[in-house]
Amino acid sequence: MNKNVRIIVSSVISLVVFAVVFAIIFSVFNSNDSPKPPINTQLGVVDNIEYDKDTNILSWEEIDFADSYNVSINDKVESVNETYYTVDVDPSITYYIVKIQACDSTGTYLSSEWSKPFEITLTKQESLVSAVNEFAESIPSDAYTMHNVVSIHADGSHLFTTAVYERMGKDYILTYDTDCGETITSLEEALKTQNVNEKTYTDSKNLAKHYDTASSFLARSEYSEQIQALADQQYDLSFVTSQAYEITSNTIGLKGILKATKGNESDYYSIDLEIGVGDFTNETYKYTNAVEDVIQKGIMEHTFVELTGDFKEYAQQVEEMQASQNSN
Repeated sequence: MNKNVRIIVSSVISLVVFAVVFAIIFSVFNSNDSPKPPINTQLGVVDNIEYDKDTNILSWEEIDFADSYNVSINDKVESVNETYYTVDVDPSITYYIVKIQACDSTGTYLSSEWSKPFEITLTKQESLVSAVNEFAESIPSDAYTMHNVVSIHADGSHLFTTAVYERMGKDYILTYDTDCGETITSLEEALKTQNVNEKTYTDSKNLAKHYDTASSFLARSEYSEQIQALADQQYDLSFVTSQAYEITSNTIGLKGILKATKGNESDYYSIDLEIGVGDFTNETYKYTNAVEDVIQKGIMEHTFVELTGDFKEYAQQVEEMQASQNSN
């Protein structure tokens, strides 16, 4: 090989080496400062979750290399491609637990761990139960201490509130009639009535009895007229709240909120029954077995009012709170 050929070959080799070195240097200097992690690296955990109660929109920070997110709300999971999600609020549910998981549909990266649980509490709905309790506590004199609300319903411009109170070591069931001045269309608005004590009267009963009289009533083969009509229509009946009490030596009362369910639909009623059980000396029998055995004509319905609007929401919230307490 002559000298010129060797020079040419050497030059070509030098150029090839230079090109390779230049390409390597160029790729290094033009690559990302934070190169993508290798295949099967797990995505980062979602953090900084926020909820806008006015729009019901959940939002969170974007996770690098994620192209979708699994959103779990009360264990129901949906997938979205954005970093926000509109919650479908159910009026009967006041508490939600949210978890979010970052995902990569290409399979290059493993899905992240689920985020820490994020809690949503609909305080407006919860405050309805609190507002009713506060209202019931405010009505009587300081001599009475309110234990629990039994029922609440409207009739025209009048709001009827029934609760169990303690006075000087004894329990009483009291019903208050509050004149709100105009036809009541909203429980929340009715609870804002001012000067309650000046517009109410107290229907004081004898010592309230602590027996499960409601279950004994539901164990009957026949009910009072309007409740029987629900049973004839194949509604399943249960009590959300109830309280039995003595009216006379041979008559007891039963007040509360009755639930009637058929399929996925439920209705709620404020009821006030008077039951002629007879003059029994055995108190337990009087409030249980005697209630099952009395003839249908021995039951009078003083109140049977369907709860609608936020009165119904109140009953649902009480029921939900009871279920939550029973599960803990």
